[in-house]
Amino acid sequence: MISFGPYRFLAAQRLLLEGDRQVRLGSRAFDILAALVERAGEVVGKEQLIARAWPKTFVEESNLKIQVSALRRALGDGQGGNRYVITVPGRGYNFVAPVRREAPSRGPPPPRVASTAAHNLPFAVTRMIGREDAVLALVSRLSRERLVTIVGAGGIGKTTVALAVAERVTTNYEHGVWFVDLAPLGDPRLAPSVVAAVLGLEMRTDDPLAALVAAVRDKRMLLLLDNSEHVVDAAAGLAAALLGGAQGVSILATSREPLGVAGEFQYHLGPLDLPRASASPTAVGAATFPAVQLFVERVTAIVEDFALTDANAPLVVEICRRLDGLPLAIEFAAPRVEVLGIEGLAARLDDSLQLLGSRRRMTMPRHRTMRAVVDWSYGLLSESEQLFFRALGIFAGGFTVEAATAVAMDAANTPTVAIDRLADLVAKSLVVADVSGIKSRFRLLDTTRAYAIEKLGESGERERIARCHAEYYRDLYERAEREVPERPTGEWLVDYAGELDNLRAALDWAFSPSGAGSIGVALTVAAIPLWLQLPMVDECRSRVEQVFASLAREASIDARAEMKLQAALGTSLLFTKGAIPAVRQACTAALSLAESLGDTEYQLRMLSELWAHHTNAGELIAALAVARKFHTLAPKYSDPAILPIADRMMAMSYHYLGDQTNAWRHIELMLGTDVGPRRRSPLIRFRFDQQVAGRVVSARALWLRGFADQAWRTAQSAVADAEALADPATLCYALSHGGCLVALWLGDLAAAERYAEMLLDHSRKHGFAVWNDFASRLKGVLLVKAGDLDGGSPLLRAGLHEITDRNADLWFLTGLGQMAEALGQAGRVADGMATVERGLDRSSKGWLAPELLRIKGELLLLQGTTGTTEAVEDVFRRALDAAREQGAASWELRAATSLARLLRQQGRTADATACLQPVYHRFTEGFDTADLIAAKRLLDELDNRALR
Repeated sequence: MISFGPYRFLAAQRLLLEGDRQVRLGSRAFDILAALVERAGEVVGKEQLIARAWPKTFVEESNLKIQVSALRRALGDGQGGNRYVITVPGRGYNFVAPVRREAPSRGPPPPRVASTAAHNLPFAVTRMIGREDAVLALVSRLSRERLVTIVGAGGIGKTTVALAVAERVTTNYEHGVWFVDLAPLGDPRLAPSVVAAVLGLEMRTDDPLAALVAAVRDKRMLLLLDNSEHVVDAAAGLAAALLGGAQGVSILATSREPLGVAGEFQYHLGPLDLPRASASPTAVGAATFPAVQLFVERVTAIVEDFALTDANAPLVVEICRRLDGLPLAIEFAAPRVEVLGIEGLAARLDDSLQLLGSRRRMTMPRHRTMRAVVDWSYGLLSESEQLFFRALGIFAGGFTVEAATAVAMDAANTPTVAIDRLADLVAKSLVVADVSGIKSRFRLLDTTRAYAIEKLGESGERERIARCHAEYYRDLYERAEREVPERPTGEWLVDYAGELDNLRAALDWAFSPSGAGSIGVALTVAAIPLWLQLPMVDECRSRVEQVFASLAREASIDARAEMKLQAALGTSLLFTKGAIPAVRQACTAALSLAESLGDTEYQLRMLSELWAHHTNAGELIAALAVARKFHTLAPKYSDPAILPIADRMMAMSYHYLGDQTNAWRHIELMLGTDVGPRRRSPLIRFRFDQQVAGRVVSARALWLRGFADQAWRTAQSAVADAEALADPATLCYALSHGGCLVALWLGDLAAAERYAEMLLDHSRKHGFAVWNDFASRLKGVLLVKAGDLDGGSPLLRAGLHEITDRNADLWFLTGLGQMAEALGQAGRVADGMATVERGLDRSSKGWLAPELLRIKGELLLLQGTTGTTEAVEDVFRRALDAAREQGAASWELRAATSLARLLRQQGRTADATACLQPVYHRFTEGFDTADLIAAKRLLDELDNRALR
């Protein structure tokens, strides 16, 4: 272990501790620090440091400069007179602080660093100075209040304080602390989607706010909503909804104005403390004030021989006072000491503030100060530097060196020039560098960006730069679209999901009156894979609809682009609106275009979506016809993974139509197809992992055919594999269509409840409304079966509204029998009978018909009207015939058991035995399941009665 100043450096654990607190460093900054402290007191060459931080990689020297700057800020280099890293011009860097090398102790280990709780808090770009009291007060307040807003002027340090508070409370929230930057958000309606994206939630719904609230309802977390002022109404609505619907969620917001939500606590953050105006401070006295400390630290990071003295202390204090103690203004001004000196800085700054004050009297004083400092810093840049800086304002949410080169530089320049200029702007605090990842990203603070955009507009270059920006991201996402089939999804998303804010900004410009619609159309088409994989299907739908609205006013597009747009519209509508006519229209249009273009992949995609539409709408004959088309086309496609998908679709269609024989034939073909290791591409194109989906179909068919043990093992493996994939849509599908229902059919109520809870949790988390409703109804069924009528009845009653919703026909039918039976057990016989009759109207010959007929008979018995017995026997025998016709042995066993009970009650013991015994003896497994146990018990009773 190596110690220096207040720090302990533990190389093996890759930890830097300040007391008991971990100092968070990026991996490259840590490697640079390691190289320097290992050779403390020696000059370490730039080439050696680059080789240590970027092994086997060529990088420009400016990258090293940016990393060293970040390291100095993290260490507080220059604060309190402490110096750590100095530059040796032309050679490298020297770690000059005294170090203490300590052998590993046999005593107690060093204090544990707080456990790494779930969070996405960024590395602090500056060291917090003078805000400790504010942080402590806010931490205390957050323990008592659920909404705390840090209010203050631009540049006052709200984000720095908020991040420090969030760091302190990460272990207080079971489900994490999450930083949500609202600064790049142009459309306030997207605020819930931005939060959902940060939390990793999938919002497949047209009401993302309701889905977000549902997803976090049972979570204990803190959301840090940063830079809320420009979308204050949306932020307020978001906060109110979350506070009202999710009792474990707390919110820490930063804004230039309060959100105005009930229960909000406002913490007004003021400027950094300064000496009194009448004081004549000495160096020692001035150094006790935070504003001066910040100024000195920032100057020292660049001017290494600078020191606060009695001679220059009055001027330093005056500069800080002229800057109103505003941290960001001090950040901007301090680097200029390198060129102007303290006296020159004071003179130039005083002139700038006076000029600004005379021009902008209506602006708030601290806003005038902030603008003055940025204006003045901008004025000190060369003409080419000014052009580069103001062009950077076009970026939303950050940018890479490559993006800056393409958009903000002349075509003749290279990334080397761009990185050099960025390094200079970082040193001057005009650009912020994020060096925590593999590739550095840069951004402008919202105050600076607003200034840059204003200057860009005044220069007359805004439209040209905006076009360059849109063209760059069009090209970027067209490349991304080409890479989708070849790259692992996680790796692909790392490269492209981070540019979502720039994508939105580019589209907003392209479809503006001064934009270029053709660029917007091409960019929308190229971005479809990103929206669908995140997935942000509602945003995808709205952007595609925006394209079609623009096409109604402008020239048409080529057939391939229209095909992709229609396909995306159909897919997103199916997810967000259900099986509505617009889905069929869009998918049919895309299919027609794909056929005219000879595009087999898109033909298969659209046939898959049309099949899902017809199946979900209960249009099972139409679904089978589409499945046959898919099955005929699949062998013509190059990807062998499509073949089992074709058989799965055929199997599902036959299964739902009640033809279990043909269903099993296709299941055997599906399971017998060897396509090698699991591939991601079919999941991208067809929404669920197909191997998991295939086992779900297999489990259902196995149970219907009378193989309960095999069905249960298959359903369990499908759920386990879906969990391992970490794909929420596949998991919800495996749970709803497989695990939950098979467990319920087996009579394993504990397993059914466990799976229902999983489905409820994941569907709520990811905004899958239909699956969430299904899980809620299933919970009601389970409560009633467990004897809790009071708890289960409200859930069943709430689910009845979906019976009339044809858009959820399949979902409704899947659990209908269980629901109707539970309604009868809950004493709501009329509701149960109405449910059965509606189900039979929709599926008179479908897979569920035998069970619905049997349940109808049981409900008729509960009604107990005159002449019921004959009618019930007729219904039970119809159920038996329907089950035999389908080859559904499990339905047949249930119908035979119900009929045998009725015949026993009539004293027809021999008929009852003759009805049930042959069916029971055909079973070869599943003897510990509820149905077979009940049948065996009844047969034993019939045998005992016959012996009397």
